Amino acid sequence: NVLGYKVTSGMMTLSAGAAYSNGTETSVAVTFADLVEGLTIGAGTGNNNNVDLTTEDDIDTYFATYTMGSITVGAQKTSVDAETAAQDIERNSYGISMAVNENLSVSYGVSDTEFDESGLVDEENSGISASYTAGGMTLGVVHNQKENEAGTSATDREVTELKLTLAF
Repeated sequence: NVLGYKVTSGMMTLSAGAAYSNGTETSVAVTFADLVEGLTIGAGTGNNNNVDLTTEDDIDTYFATYTMGSITVGAQKTSVDAETAAQDIERNSYGISMAVNENLSVSYGVSDTEFDESGLVDEENSGISASYTAGGMTLGVVHNQKENEAGTSATDREVTELKLTLAF
């Protein structure tokens, strides 16, 4: 139920996709890598139709990442223009990661989601992670927090995971 296409030429990658399951989704995106050394930028647009094809939401997203040495920073803005009145969504995300050495990496990210719908409050997310690799073993830890899940005040979530991966 999914059809996709991707082509890369020089510094540009163009992709398009369509999915047909519970409604239809279509999208197109373009990414430019290394226009300036270490900088990648991109944009995408798409739409999402519900199952009975009576409403269509338009989605736009823009991002940029910049890598200098062992540090990468990134930002993304996503907008959902809902056909249903007062249900638009705006999300801003930011992150930073650092390869401390060839075995240890750490990262931190945050995002804020603003809902247009009356009665909903902003959702705030943050997360930190670290991983250590030695030979065929990777040990990772992730801690994520979410405040006001889906715009519902005082609906908070928190999760911490410890992962061990072995490659044989």
